[in-house]
Amino acid sequence: MANKDSREKTKIVTTKEFSEILGVTTRRIQQLADAGALIRVGRGQFDCPGSIKRYMEYQIDKVTPDEELDNSVETALWTKARREKTELEVKIIKGELHRSEDVKRVMNDMLMAFRQRTLSLPTKMAPQLIMLEDLAVIKDILKLSVIELLNELKDYDPTVFYEISKDKMFLDDEEDEVSDLHDEKRRL
Repeated sequence: MANKDSREKTKIVTTKEFSEILGVTTRRIQQLADAGALIRVGRGQFDCPGSIKRYMEYQIDKVTPDEELDNSVETALWTKARREKTELEVKIIKGELHRSEDVKRVMNDMLMAFRQRTLSLPTKMAPQLIMLEDLAVIKDILKLSVIELLNELKDYDPTVFYEISKDKMFLDDEEDEVSDLHDEKRRL
């Protein structure tokens, strides 16, 4: 009975009891104890109030970022971000990357023009076909007109997207500024 009384006074709990308190497995309790996140008072026994306090500190330390950033890591992250930005700018200049709003605008314009030409096809073709009686000739003429109409949609032109884009970039911007400075120095 003395063992139970002393256990209650110091509030010692077993691994199983502590796992139920924290809502984790007994294996996780052992891992936390090995990491120093809990106060072990004996084999399979933990100081409950002290362990809870230390566990909370452990969790806070885990999510609190380090005050000091490693300079080499920071430099590497900055370099990577600049490289990614430059790669995206080059893709924009080459016409390989477009803003969704630019694509939407160009595609809407293109599809509206295609719709208008498609709707005008009967009006355009009727006078050409009115006197024809040979069904094969009529089919051939209509097929050629439809192919001509569809050919408008087949060619991708990145300059159309770039012309309406807000992203006007040039590869030689920095080089031009440097050469302008050199030219100005020569004049002086």
